[in-house]
Parts: sequence; C-alpha cells; structure tokens
Amino acid sequence: MSSALKFLLLPCVLALAGCGFHPLYGPQTGQSASIAARMDEIDIGLIPDRQGQVMREALENDLQRDGAPAFYRYHLAVSFGMSVQIIGIQPDSSNTRNRFIANAHWELTPEGNQTLPIAKGNAQAMDAENIIDNQYFANSLDAGTMRHQLAREIASQISTELAIYFRAHPDKG
Repeated sequence: MSSALKFLLLPCVLALAGCGFHPLYGPQTGQSASIAARMDEIDIGLIPDRQGQVMREALENDLQRDGAPAFYRYHLAVSFGMSVQIIGIQPDSSNTRNRFIANAHWELTPEGNQTLPIAKGNAQAMDAENIIDNQYFANSLDAGTMRHQLAREIASQISTELAIYFRAHPDKG
C-alpha cells in the first residue's frame, strides 16, 4: 500500500474510532467472553436437502472459526425452504425468467434444554435467472449455483443476527 493511501486512510480510521464504531466480533470493555468465542459454542442442527447441507457448512465456517469446540453451550435449529416463481412467460407458455426465494426460520436454545428458545429470527434472500436461450444443462447448472448462493446468503444473515444477539446480551448464556 502506498504511503499516500495510508495517509488518506488514517483520518477515516480515526473518525470511525471517534464516533464509537466497534467491530461486531471484537471484544468489548467489560465483556467476559468475546462474541466469536460464544458463537464458537453453537451446535448446528442438521438441515435437510443439499441446500441445507450447504447452509450448514456455511454456518459452521461463520460460527466455528477455531474448529470444533470442546463443548457446545447452545443449539441452533434452522428450518429452510426455497420456492421458485415464474415471472416471465412467452406466448407459447414457456417460462423465460424464474425468481428463487429462500426463507429460513432459526432458533437458538441452550444445549441442555432445546425447548426454551433464547433467540430466534427469520432470514430471506432472493435472486432470479433468465432462461431464454440456455440449454437444459446450462439452466440446471445456473439454478444449482443460485441455490447454493442463496443458502450461503441465508447463513450469513443468521450469523450476523446471532452476533448482534450476543453483542446485545453479553451476560446471557
């Protein structure tokens, strides 16, 4: 990085520090455990189907940054579904554009009592594809890639919501 660029970034960094900006995963004054350490203690339940497996893997990458923890303090249950809407139709009734909508409901519970939710939420993502002149193989490849991207986007939203929960509730757990 050039010295001129470093010189220009210094005021931006100082301005962020002055306005009270703190990284979401960073330790806060007076907190006994960092948010990242608490998120590392989440056991992620099984999620059915291939996109559920992709989402679970993305959640593991986001939450368990230090690898598998020695013990789990929390359990995360996620119900995930995806729907497709036809939004473009030609005169011969063939579809030309599809919208994919992914929805997930998640619940965080203590590991010992999975009937008592301590946090829950919903996540949604959507994307669309054009299928006018693609061959079948190209269409199925595009749709598969899109489903994987939507699953990863939902996992990212859930991870962020969990981090926000742990930031707002440093003493719970």
